[in-house]
Amino acid sequence: MTDPTQNDSEKVPGTTAVLLQAKGLTIHTPAGVSLLSDISFHVEPGELVALTGLSRSGKSTLLQSLAGLLKPTSGEVLIDGINLYANLKAFRSSIGFVPAEYALQQNLTVTEILQEGTRLRLPRRASTHDREQRVLTLLATVGLTQVTDCRVGLLSMVEKRRLSIAVELIGYPGILLLDKSAELLTPFEELQITILLRELSRQGLTIIQVDERSRSAGLSDRVIFLVPGGSLAWFGPPDEAFIYLRSLLPRGVVKDLFGLKEALEILGNPQLHEGIEWAKRFRDHPAYQKYVDDPLDNRYPDLMLQTHPLLRIRLRNSSQEKLPPATIPGASVAQKLILLIRRNARLLWRDKTLFLMLAIPPLIALVDSVLASTTRVDPAYQPMIFGLRVFLVLLTSGLLFQNEIFKERVVYQRESRTSSLAFPYILSKVWLVGILAIYQGLVWAIIHFVATGLTGGLQGFSNYTITIFLVAFIGGILGLLASTVSRSAMTTTSWVLLFTLPQLLLSGSVIPLADLNSPFRFLSRVNPFRYAFETLLAISGYGQEFINVDRSIHWFTLATLSLCLMILLVAIQQGTESART
Repeated sequence: MTDPTQNDSEKVPGTTAVLLQAKGLTIHTPAGVSLLSDISFHVEPGELVALTGLSRSGKSTLLQSLAGLLKPTSGEVLIDGINLYANLKAFRSSIGFVPAEYALQQNLTVTEILQEGTRLRLPRRASTHDREQRVLTLLATVGLTQVTDCRVGLLSMVEKRRLSIAVELIGYPGILLLDKSAELLTPFEELQITILLRELSRQGLTIIQVDERSRSAGLSDRVIFLVPGGSLAWFGPPDEAFIYLRSLLPRGVVKDLFGLKEALEILGNPQLHEGIEWAKRFRDHPAYQKYVDDPLDNRYPDLMLQTHPLLRIRLRNSSQEKLPPATIPGASVAQKLILLIRRNARLLWRDKTLFLMLAIPPLIALVDSVLASTTRVDPAYQPMIFGLRVFLVLLTSGLLFQNEIFKERVVYQRESRTSSLAFPYILSKVWLVGILAIYQGLVWAIIHFVATGLTGGLQGFSNYTITIFLVAFIGGILGLLASTVSRSAMTTTSWVLLFTLPQLLLSGSVIPLADLNSPFRFLSRVNPFRYAFETLLAISGYGQEFINVDRSIHWFTLATLSLCLMILLVAIQQGTESART
């Protein structure tokens, strides 16, 4: 776990022993429901801690609070005596957090996942050789050398768990926090992961893992036992936890038949006792003073030094001024953008989405042109036909991108914890929208003029292409926005319709502009759809005496850029808020 290049100031200084303390952590919901209630404990450097308890006892909430993802209502989290939430940016790379869900791209290989991680998490000036060596070291550390070229989606559950751990170890964190796995592991697989974590902890890494079944407690140095209501019912060594909890079992229970897991289940049953009662009992027990109060107040340091040699580092530096770790420059915005663009291209190719994006626009354009050339429409209805054509381009492009951000939300949230990704991430998606919009503009223009004849010459073809390109670009941006604000896959289409239908109604193609009220007329003037609609009318020979094509395209471009800028700002804000939550 030690970086061989630790003397280089531009590179990660390697894993260091980290002291983790919680003092009076309390978290309430806005409605006043208690998620955590006055949690305090002291985890020494290099300790492996099992965080256990029944469901809804606050295990994941506590873990997120320790990771800097959920600010407590009161209390504090200290890393080497320094307040975490007052120095979140400085501690960003010091904490590794493995979420419950597998936040990994399923169509990338194991090596590609780690290579991308080194570009995002290692210092900006780290050499290619150092990055490659870090990947090889991590593969050997977590036991994935046999599946380096295997795609993540084809890995077993325990291999995905190992890979998730490897990703969090890339930046040499001092603390590793692991939430419960979303997919159930077998007892043997859980044991394998615990053995791996124990080996990592012996190299100086402070580790806390959620363990609902208490299967890792026997291999852990400490056990945190939470009861419903988010109260602390035990913190200390697992062997003493077993003795203490067995002594609290109700009368009539044959205690010899119960292990630690069964004891925790019985004691955590809210029908037997309230969680607050167990918290009070533990506070009155000598173990609370020995394992919580005394370490937090730094009592008897010589005695603690005998059992925790890594404390020498902390005691040696205790007289020095406590400062957060220095922030080492990571990848630049341009480097992140290039990495994300390459990843998007690779994923589109592998999951066949690219073929869908390339096939759908020409099919719809072909159907539209065939219907337009074979159907005789009253000239009075031509505005509505052209309005629907623009709407079809807008809607198609929006639907193609409606899941582009939503499907990667958990991946983005994981990556943004250690690197500021909001701006380059959105730009990488906008780049994809722009490329496809250019393609759609050319496809629609070629099919339209082949079907109807090259009326208007090269100028008409150029204007038609630019118009469709801008419409498709707006539609793609609206699809990204829908993908950003959606909270479920079922609602993304609804959001796309909500963003696109008003533009059709305010364009003048369905409802005459003269019939609109003043507020709606103003909205119509800033509606890019209107200028696209008017431009297509003029290019096709309808309303040329009333519409200046060059002026319409000019205003259309300005309106498009203004709308896209506003949407991008909203999308970046939404993405940042999603990462925080």
